[in-house]
Amino acid sequence: MASSDRTVVVTGGTSGLGYECARNLTRDPHNTVVITGRDGTRTRELAATIGARGMALDLSSRPSVGGFVAEFAAADLPPLAGLVCNAGVQFTRRTLTADGMEATFATNHLGHLGLILDLLAHFTAPARIIMVSSGTHDPEQFTGMPHPLRATARELAYPPSPTESAQRDARRRYSTSKLANLQTAYHLARELAPRDIAVNAFDPGLMPGTGLARDASAVQRFGWKTIARALVVLPGVRTPRGSGADLAWLAAAPDREGITGQYLVGRTPVRSSVASRDEAVQQALYRDSLELLAELDARADR
Repeated sequence: MASSDRTVVVTGGTSGLGYECARNLTRDPHNTVVITGRDGTRTRELAATIGARGMALDLSSRPSVGGFVAEFAAADLPPLAGLVCNAGVQFTRRTLTADGMEATFATNHLGHLGLILDLLAHFTAPARIIMVSSGTHDPEQFTGMPHPLRATARELAYPPSPTESAQRDARRRYSTSKLANLQTAYHLARELAPRDIAVNAFDPGLMPGTGLARDASAVQRFGWKTIARALVVLPGVRTPRGSGADLAWLAAAPDREGITGQYLVGRTPVRSSVASRDEAVQQALYRDSLELLAELDARADR
């Protein structure tokens, strides 16, 4: 029987897309799979049921990211070969982190970028990073979500008061964070190519029944988990199981080795929005995000 010779980390691996991705990855005995969740005890218990390792991680908190990286480094694990940046939040109202940042941007974008940078020293080439994006990043697609904002990283982290309903503003923050994920993937693909670390972005499609609606009302959550599941008969609507298999394939399939800088819907590379492909905007987002991360780290050290 083959023994594990590589580690793949899946953030947000306790439910939905991340769980299904991790479950698929654990079927290959070459993979040691680490899943993360905000509740460490629950994450470890759930990970054990699929043959994975569980570790606590709250992406909205820089100290939590640092704690996860320290725990990962101290664990006796095979070389890190893959990181699936899947965890994400979506709110129905303006929500701030403990540091006063807008929580959607801080978690979905800034938290994942900080995690990637903190883990870079632990990757063994060839390696892969997958950023989970969304079709909501593209204003030319009809997704039912507000179009992404055009704003700097600092403006997204510390936004002014909403000029639209709280729920619509919160949903717009989500689509904006998915655009940031894609822009970051493109930038990192260029940045990390010399280190043989491939970076790609993935659109899992609309998946009714996932945990993204946890901030909604009880009635809305019930509808998302039950009635909305009937939508899977429509084009472009997926199940977490189907998209999870696609995401696992992207993270570990041998025929994907060395392919970088792509945006995939399922297993098909597609052309993303015009805004997502603007290299100057990508670079500005990356530069400003590094400044925000440095400020958070300096605050934590006081």
